[in-house]
Amino acid sequence: MIANGVLFFYIAVIGYLLAFFFLLFSLVFKQSALGRAGSAGFAVGFIAQTLGLILRSISLKTLPVTNTYESLVFYGWVFALGYLVMAGMSRRFPRPIRVVGTLIALFSTAAIALASSPLYSPVLQPLVPALQSHWLILHVSFTFIGEGFFAVSFASSLLFLILERRGRKRHDILTDPTSALERLDALSYKAVTIGFPFFTLGGLFFGAIWAKHAWGRYWGWDPKETFMLVTWLVYVLYLHMRLRRGWRGRRAAWIAVIGFLLALFTFAGVNYLVRGLHSYR
Repeated sequence: MIANGVLFFYIAVIGYLLAFFFLLFSLVFKQSALGRAGSAGFAVGFIAQTLGLILRSISLKTLPVTNTYESLVFYGWVFALGYLVMAGMSRRFPRPIRVVGTLIALFSTAAIALASSPLYSPVLQPLVPALQSHWLILHVSFTFIGEGFFAVSFASSLLFLILERRGRKRHDILTDPTSALERLDALSYKAVTIGFPFFTLGGLFFGAIWAKHAWGRYWGWDPKETFMLVTWLVYVLYLHMRLRRGWRGRRAAWIAVIGFLLALFTFAGVNYLVRGLHSYR
């Protein structure tokens, strides 16, 4: 369990769960000490998960994303990474970022918990020839990191839509309703601007180069390639409408939510619903 990182992944789940409950209670009871405890739990979870991924990488001699179990664990890690980066950039606004952190802790827990279900095996497996390429590391890591920031944008946008629907006079969980909505909107935008270049490089540029090496062509309209392109175009639309047309608030939030749901479908749904060259379990 040490060599394949599983023990550390279990510790990570505990850390993220503690972070979820402490951050949630800190918002409900407005206790900063609980918020600090939640941040500490999140850090413990992230460090443990990072150590587990490093150990598994050493054993595999490549990035641990060679099957669905590893990809789910790595996906949970990039969610946490995206949140920690954004939290570090948003220290002046602790309450809105803690609301987002509550959701991200839940997302990371869910990803590792799903990977640990009987559906998937944590046993290390020999690498198939098609995955024995350094382009695997560049393609998957950049794409997933981009989606980690998209997850932060999704959480911020989802909370924006929920809080706006409740009405600005009932934002008991946040101190200043108007500024909270503005900060969630700004956080979502900032997360997309960071994640989009990673997603573009990993999903389209590095992915095309790897496809050329593996299959002899840069693009073949494989289902996963197609849905990745659609996801990319949605975020192009988000940035275009925001920068050129001045879209803010609800309309931008809906695009960010749709974009991440498409990213999730590209990651998982395509494997089970549409067979193609990228399908694996």
